[in-house]
Amino acid sequence: MLKSLSVKNYALIRELDLSFDKGLLIVTGETGAGKSIILGALGLVLGERAESNVVEGHDSKCVVEATFDISQHKLQKFFEEQDLDYETQCILRREISVQGKSRAFVNDTPVSLVQLKELGENLVDIHSQHETLSLKDRRYQIQLLDSFAGNEELLKNYRQALYKDRSLQKEWKTLIEQEAAWKAEYDFLSFQLKELQDANLKSGEEALLEEEQNVLEHASEIAKTAYEGAEGIRNGEQAAYHQLKDIENALRSQIAHDPRFGELLERLKSVNIELDDIAAELEKISDTTQADDARLEQINERQSLLFTLQKKHQCVSSDELIVKRNELEDKTARVESLEQDKEELEKACLAAKKNLNDAASALRTARQIALPGLLKKLKDLLAEAGMPHAQVEMQVEALEQGTEDGPDQVNMLFSSNPGSPLQALNKVASGGELSRVMLCFKSILAASKALPTLIFDEIDTGISGEVAAKVGRMMKQMAQGHQVISITHLPQIAGMGDSHYLVYKEVEAGQSQTYMRPLKQEERINELARMLSGDKLSESALANAKELLAQ
Repeated sequence: MLKSLSVKNYALIRELDLSFDKGLLIVTGETGAGKSIILGALGLVLGERAESNVVEGHDSKCVVEATFDISQHKLQKFFEEQDLDYETQCILRREISVQGKSRAFVNDTPVSLVQLKELGENLVDIHSQHETLSLKDRRYQIQLLDSFAGNEELLKNYRQALYKDRSLQKEWKTLIEQEAAWKAEYDFLSFQLKELQDANLKSGEEALLEEEQNVLEHASEIAKTAYEGAEGIRNGEQAAYHQLKDIENALRSQIAHDPRFGELLERLKSVNIELDDIAAELEKISDTTQADDARLEQINERQSLLFTLQKKHQCVSSDELIVKRNELEDKTARVESLEQDKEELEKACLAAKKNLNDAASALRTARQIALPGLLKKLKDLLAEAGMPHAQVEMQVEALEQGTEDGPDQVNMLFSSNPGSPLQALNKVASGGELSRVMLCFKSILAASKALPTLIFDEIDTGISGEVAAKVGRMMKQMAQGHQVISITHLPQIAGMGDSHYLVYKEVEAGQSQTYMRPLKQEERINELARMLSGDKLSESALANAKELLAQ
């Protein structure tokens, strides 16, 4: 439940600190005092989007902080899934900078607005006047039935089956479209693939061909240069081999006179060995390099083929052609395996459809079983709310195409007067009747759903007198198991509260400021009297106020 609320620099609120207890909490105040501002601040810390003007007129950031006691509610799993520290005293904080930048925190850990809102929905259920419109929405009605029936797990299973079925149906459609497209170009793809396969492509082939081509085109020059080089080293009058031998003999003759010549002689022998190896390589090049016009023509033809294929397939190398060949192999293999893929996918689709039908059937059965109990409970509560002759029927009707809310829709029929035919709720119910129907639903849901705090924002619209008293008693009963906060204009409801808060406005330094404070017993009497008779507190109004509080 909500333990405290602190608001700084929000709209007309400069600073506000409130504490709350369990039971039925009443909030009253004159029209325009700022009750909606208080509710807006609470909505902000529960994850609602901030209005652009919340910090207008303030020179520092807006901070709203709420503390909740969540010790009796099973929220540990949520905190684990969101990687948040779990504390039984949970603190939610929202900050809006003067520039409009928003930050959110749970127990001082930064969170996203989505995380804050998801947690807030598990802490507080706010019912405002416009929510009665949603009661006319068939989707809302089916959701109410599921909540009453406790169909969360069945609905989860159904949705998983629905998403799986939709996913496989989409995959099937894509496969059929691909089959038509691929089969239409299969012959062309096969031709292209054969052309690339016949080319016997090799990675890096162009560089090797270019190197060999260069050698063949200059074969005679290469052979001549190699031959002359070998001759210059080994043979001929001026051969390097002979000249080095002469130097070697000269050095050897002087070793006895100077030992340094010995070291130089050894180095010279190494040079001789290296020269001999070079000469052998040159002779090999000379002997093996020959002009080969046939091979040169083959190379030119191969290069021409590779160039043609590269241009045709918009590639720049044989490596890219190999990638293209592999892609074509995959595509043609895919077409060739389509029948097997279709058969496997068709089996998966049939299995998913059966699973969906089973999940839909289980959900529908659970709804039909729960429906009589919901109707009986609703009729009893309507009688308590001053509508003893109200008749309500809810029909579970199968949809041609299931939605995320299940395979059915609920058609809710209503009549408030005896003898009147049952008609769609949105056609026959007045505003006050809709408010009471919604209150009855909230009462039922409060018993079946673990909501720590329920807030009713002027749900008493369109009612008065004894009906208002009955609505107040219903709220009082709901407050036995939940913290209930009621923003009301009716003294009959305000008198039922376990505690009472007044929202008021004051002008300070030429600016309006909104405040909220708990009322003491005497102040409650005066506030109820004001609600009964206006600003002039008559003795009869004060007596009536005391009587309301004594009930």
